[in-house]
This record gives sequence, structure tokens and C-alpha cells, in this order.
Amino acid sequence: MNQIFIDDIRAQAQVGIYPEELAGSQPVILSLKLGISGRAARSDRIEDTIDYAVLVARLRGTLAERRFGLLEHLAEHLASLIFDEFRPLSVELTVHKPEVLPAVGRVGVMIARALDEHLNAASAPRYEMA
Repeated sequence: MNQIFIDDIRAQAQVGIYPEELAGSQPVILSLKLGISGRAARSDRIEDTIDYAVLVARLRGTLAERRFGLLEHLAEHLASLIFDEFRPLSVELTVHKPEVLPAVGRVGVMIARALDEHLNAASAPRYEMA
């Protein structure tokens, strides 16, 4: 499996649960590794791969449209969007907020999913807890 990687995508996001985070957006930094087939390596055609400029614009657009309480939820939402719209074989996504804690460089989450995991989760029934 081949991979596309995109590191240090800077974006603004409405994310957080603390009062100071609810007032507006704050910077987040995303990094991606996307598993892809080798088709584009053989064909040399953009149609056979993921256009990373389109992907980055879509991620930034989504972050501008929605509010997220937790980074975990933001990451899961973006991974689902990537699978649904761009169809990679796998997604590894890191999201971090720079300099949100004193004397800490960054705080974040990393998730890794395979396409079959995403498809199985999407088709699984959801149960409400009482």
C-alpha cells in the first residue's frame, strides 16, 4: 500500500469545553497519512489518487462550519469525512492544539482507521444507553 502524507495543516477550529474556548475559534494543526492504492503511481493521473489541495480545503471548510467539544470527536468526524468523500484505504490523523497549557508544546489526539473498520462502524446499529 502506498501513502500520501500531509503534515502540519494549520487551521482554525471551534473546539473546546472550557469557557475561554467557547468564545471563538483557536488554532489546530492536523497531520495525515492516507493509505492509497498504487494506481496513480502507474497511471500518472490525478483521477487515480487523492487531490491533497482539494482535501485540505475540505477539511478547513468543515472546521470553519462546526463546533466540537473534544479533539477526539473532531478527529473522528474528519476521519469519517475523509473516508466518505475521498475513499482512502486507511487514515491516520493527528490533531493538536499548540500551546494550550503552560510549558507544554502541544496537546492532541491521534486516530488510525482502516476503510473496512469505517464501513463496518457506519453500518452497525447504534444503541442508546438509558
